[in-house]
Amino acid sequence: MIKNSSPYHEAGALLNEHLEKRRGLKSIAFDAHSSGKKKGTAPDKATYATVCKTLQHLAIINEVLSHDNLSKSIGFESVRNKGLLYVMLYELLFGKYKSIRGGGKIKRQIVKNEKQLRREAEVCVAKRHAAGGGDDKTVKIFPRYIRVNTLFDNLANVGDMLKKDLVATSATTGDESTTNETNTSIYVDAHVPDLLVLPPTSSSWLHPDHELVKSGKIVLQDKSSCFSALVLAHGLGELTSQQPCDYIDACSAPGNKTSHLAALVHSIVGYDTSQPEKKRKGNNKINHAPKSTIFACERSSSRFNVLQERMRQLVPPSDSAANNVEVVPIHCDFLKVDPADPKFANVRAILLDPSCSGSGIVNSPDRWMESIDNDDNGVQQKDMKRIKSLSNFQLVALKHAMSFPNVDRVVYSTCSVHDEENEAVVSKALSEVSTDDPNDGWELFAPVCLEHWPRRGREGGVGGLTNDQAQCLIRCDGQDGDETNGFFVSFFVRKKLVCDASSGTRRMINDSLIPIYAGQFADACKNVASTSASLEHHETSEVVELEDNNSMQNKNIGESSSGILNDKSAKKREKKLAWKRKQAQLKTERMKRKEAISITAAKDSKEGR
Repeated sequence: MIKNSSPYHEAGALLNEHLEKRRGLKSIAFDAHSSGKKKGTAPDKATYATVCKTLQHLAIINEVLSHDNLSKSIGFESVRNKGLLYVMLYELLFGKYKSIRGGGKIKRQIVKNEKQLRREAEVCVAKRHAAGGGDDKTVKIFPRYIRVNTLFDNLANVGDMLKKDLVATSATTGDESTTNETNTSIYVDAHVPDLLVLPPTSSSWLHPDHELVKSGKIVLQDKSSCFSALVLAHGLGELTSQQPCDYIDACSAPGNKTSHLAALVHSIVGYDTSQPEKKRKGNNKINHAPKSTIFACERSSSRFNVLQERMRQLVPPSDSAANNVEVVPIHCDFLKVDPADPKFANVRAILLDPSCSGSGIVNSPDRWMESIDNDDNGVQQKDMKRIKSLSNFQLVALKHAMSFPNVDRVVYSTCSVHDEENEAVVSKALSEVSTDDPNDGWELFAPVCLEHWPRRGREGGVGGLTNDQAQCLIRCDGQDGDETNGFFVSFFVRKKLVCDASSGTRRMINDSLIPIYAGQFADACKNVASTSASLEHHETSEVVELEDNNSMQNKNIGESSSGILNDKSAKKREKKLAWKRKQAQLKTERMKRKEAISITAAKDSKEGR
């Protein structure tokens, strides 16, 4: 471990391990032995956020260093603590305060070249904007998705509470641009029941310490990750809600999908009013026996502890009158679970969301590293070996799920965009799993609850699927306008069950006074980003032109100018550049406010028609 008193030391150490060992940032951050942290602790949120933001800008930082021997000027090759160097460069060029705290040799080397670094950074950003991108084309801004936990509250109540928070937060920011209707609007999702859609800006205050999160009334869960439980519960339409049964969540930690499945099962099982309630012996309390059990399997000890804690937070006790589904966490490897175990005799459905590459998580630090390394053949070969290993494990897990004799529904999902982990696994499972009874075999089924979702699977290719089979698969692409992370969902059903499936569409979105989301936040972000990018590019061009003119003037002055005059000229030039940057910032803020007002007016006009 490199000793350093810099306030960025922890962030630098975390980034070093990520860059050198190519391990996932989350795995490192919460590994008890990583980055010099004491056993059982993890980096604080600020440190983790700083590393994420540095990785987000790593490509453009490297581009800046490649100009005019800047890398050599700051001694990049001789710096042992590359992570700390990158963090300081991010703070200086793209951080909130555009400055570096603390001291040290690395900072002194950077500060010596500060003016040139800033100039090159402005030029690089301007070039990217001119090419149609931002500081980093992989960065996407999604709405803040909030799943209402219907085991504790309902959509209307939670929507009212969050609406008040939105208005109150906007009023206290002091920024006029955040008081418009766009940033205080709230919607329901068009595909997932009980999923609220809030402005991207709400992520700044909607965090795990929020009262609604701590009470278990809401879950911070991305839209696409809600598809797995939704398809398992409602993929067959009305048929799924006829008979209560048990479920298995094969790889359940941290428990978001498990708790979502519990809420959905609770809503479709209902209460059997024909059966009298039984009283417990020794007291007058009513015994509310759950009608369905969800067995939540988790192999990792640390993740199992997280799972147990999450279930206590998100699922009421099974003997509660408010709940008719029980979640039973099991510390085990799903691959070692015996399908013939009598405990699982009533299991009819399995949710399998196994470990994957995570390549669909758009703003993941690991994805930023993939974009940086896309020209490195060695890294690509290593990644392909990892994906191959993952796909082998995923296939084994899927075939094991299909081997349970009484199971007639299996959902297999990943947050990967690679065909090898998706269509290829599905295709192999279909061809390698055989049964004695042809009517008892497995086939893909297009989920009724997501029939209006446009993006489907890929035919041919690695998986070799037919067009009809590919149309049964669900894909999400955060890079192509889906406003959610990349995801893949497949729904396997026994052939004998398909014949009884509901042919009609089940309306999944409850009637609500809250309007349905139809891309309003995305449209607003595009308009503001376009305006801001245009202004920044124009202002950067003016700054570069101004510096070029000053350089020519200094050159014409020649050696006849004294040192004192040169100093005065440099100070005057720097002062003028600072004024230009300030004016550009103020102009951008004015345009944002004006754009927000225009969007609101246009929306009001449209609704009036």
